[in-house]
Amino acid sequence: MPLKLRRGLNADRTGITPAEGEPIYTTDTKKLYVGDGTTAGGTEIGGGGTLTVNTQDFTASGTWTKPANALWVEVTMCGAGSNGQAGSTTLNGYGGGAGRTAQKTFLASALGSTVSVTCGAAVAYGSTPTSSNSSSFGSHVYATGAEGTAGGEIGGTTTGANMFGCGGGEESNLVWAGNHGFPFGGGGGGAGGSDSIAGQAAGFAGGLAATGRADTQYVNSGGGGAGGASGATGVAGTAGGYDTITGFGNGGGGGGEGTSGAGGAGGAAVRGGGGGGGGMGTTTGGAGGAGGAGFVRVRTLCFG
Repeated sequence: MPLKLRRGLNADRTGITPAEGEPIYTTDTKKLYVGDGTTAGGTEIGGGGTLTVNTQDFTASGTWTKPANALWVEVTMCGAGSNGQAGSTTLNGYGGGAGRTAQKTFLASALGSTVSVTCGAAVAYGSTPTSSNSSSFGSHVYATGAEGTAGGEIGGTTTGANMFGCGGGEESNLVWAGNHGFPFGGGGGGAGGSDSIAGQAAGFAGGLAATGRADTQYVNSGGGGAGGASGATGVAGTAGGYDTITGFGNGGGGGGEGTSGAGGAGGAAVRGGGGGGGGMGTTTGGAGGAGGAGFVRVRTLCFG
């Protein structure tokens, strides 16, 4: 059975105000209109209006304001990433994991004119995420923070990647570099150098944010933070940037080994990525890099 829209004569159309997103078809003029909740008779489709996409990125908590003539709203987000583990005088630090992700699409008329947006705070290494580490779009959708344990263990595999986020570099599973997000999400932090098994002196690179493509088809803008080099005092890992396509953060690089001093600090992450692990040092290990706070992107399809 065919779908039937609200329909009638054009003269009747001008006497009503269709709800936001409600389509109307005029049987005499053969034209289609869409309502915005305020314009009498709606706005003609193809009658001079244009479709536009309004994108609002939140890297800190705030308020989303619905654009004029909004039709559909798509929300993608990730919870906060975890901090990298600090290195010690015997072992490198593990890289932190990336925050979990969520995505949902709404009819604009189902949302209020404003919605509260929360970006979760970074998860302390070794802790279980709480509500303070979650990102949310009002009460409509939320994404929890990363587990504060070694990122590679989140998925129970040596890749540490799963559909909710991705793991950082760690020792027990021999996952040194931070993993890429899959199917979309932030990148995990890279492990510091060195360790008792592989004897790696340099820190490892952070993982990349992914777009949901197959493993060999990742589309990234920039990479995870580079691992720090070894030296008398280990070089710090560089900070992770973010993917301009998805908006999610790349992991921070691991700190380098300190051969006769302190290990290098792990690089910080942004937008839900995992912090880099601190490098091993002879006097003290490097500090773990900060995990990225949660991130929320709201994209609105508008007509008018």
